[in-house]
Amino acid sequence: MGVTSIISRDSDTLAWTRPSQPKIDIQLVGQQPRIVNSYTTGDQINGTAIITVEHETPFDEIEIVLEGSSHTTIDHVPCGRIGSEQIFLDLHQPIKETEYLTPGVLEPARSYSFPFRFVVPDRLLPQACTHPRTNSHVHRAHTMLPPTLGDPMLSSDGKTLLDDMAPEMSRVSYIIRVAVLRKSSTDHCELESLANHARKVRIIPTVEEEPPIVVLNDPYYCTSKGQSGRRGVLRTKLGRLLASSSQPKPIRLLPPSYPGDKVSTVATVQLRFDPVGHEKPPQLGSMTSKLKASTFYSTAPWTDFPCQSGTISSGQGGQGVFTESIPLLTMCVSSAEWEKHSASSDSNRRDSIHLVTSEDPDNPSVSFFKDNYYTTSVIIPITIPSSKTFVPTFHSCLVSRTYSLDLSLTYHTPGMNILTPTISLCVPIQITT
Repeated sequence: MGVTSIISRDSDTLAWTRPSQPKIDIQLVGQQPRIVNSYTTGDQINGTAIITVEHETPFDEIEIVLEGSSHTTIDHVPCGRIGSEQIFLDLHQPIKETEYLTPGVLEPARSYSFPFRFVVPDRLLPQACTHPRTNSHVHRAHTMLPPTLGDPMLSSDGKTLLDDMAPEMSRVSYIIRVAVLRKSSTDHCELESLANHARKVRIIPTVEEEPPIVVLNDPYYCTSKGQSGRRGVLRTKLGRLLASSSQPKPIRLLPPSYPGDKVSTVATVQLRFDPVGHEKPPQLGSMTSKLKASTFYSTAPWTDFPCQSGTISSGQGGQGVFTESIPLLTMCVSSAEWEKHSASSDSNRRDSIHLVTSEDPDNPSVSFFKDNYYTTSVIIPITIPSSKTFVPTFHSCLVSRTYSLDLSLTYHTPGMNILTPTISLCVPIQITT
């Protein structure tokens, strides 16, 4: 893969020419005015590059390229802003000399048309990721095609910008670039550009479900949490409430041709109440769900998956993270029914209690193992809003996008009329295509 100049900016079509230089137009099949064409893995990007000149123009090569690149910046005190870029995709359309009509010269009063066709690959070449890595899984992730992210473009209505929740410090973009090249007058081994023109394309690759994230000892996620329920001003202990959940099935994005369909999955929270004596379980209140989209970016290649690298302070060490929280749903769960169980018939009960003792300053009493306990579950529908543009979960050398679910449950205990107890979980979730 050769490295060439980046020309991606904030408009759909970009060009720079000097007076009387070749004029280039890029026409894509299926192009709509002001809308950026979207493609996925295996799609063909078909089009034509049209070149005209006002006077006879010697040249040596016409270059047509599908280019993918990542750009990151960090405001690093006291050094100021630093940035990095990576060209991870560089596919060239071959052009035979016989297609030039008059070899080596572009003539006025003629229109030169060069058709091109690119197929969106499912993977990058291995040399797209050559930096040090902690394991082979990182290299596999970094050689998957990343989706377009943070590259401003209009939505399908032609009026509003797509909001993919990416910060201005990170960008993944794709362009079709056409250039007319000529050998340098000072170094015939070098080619200089007579004219360049580029058109944006949006690529959302096919992304399959990955194995669940290992969240044990991860400081960010909280898949299990226990609280002691208390009564009244004297804070008499009623028992212990344990909430737990796991990574739900992924949210699978639909193609743009299905704009009316809802994209959703479900999350389940398992609840268990171990009473003191003959206390009844608390009445549940409401369940609130939020989806967090986290964009990780770095000016140096990531050696590990950033979501597993602990807390990242924005700007420190050339790394940053931008997280946006999207409210999803608040639902009443007061009708949930508790089921009573006998502890003596549950051989797994001791293990489940042990999992959360370290999270509660009040260690469970030995008497808990002799009493009955209660369980119930809450199913939460997860539907992503159409007001945001979601991209699949991905990891690349400079930019990553991950998602998590915040689930907060309120409940009521006797004599607690001022403060409503809340128990909160944070679980990972994937978005696929």
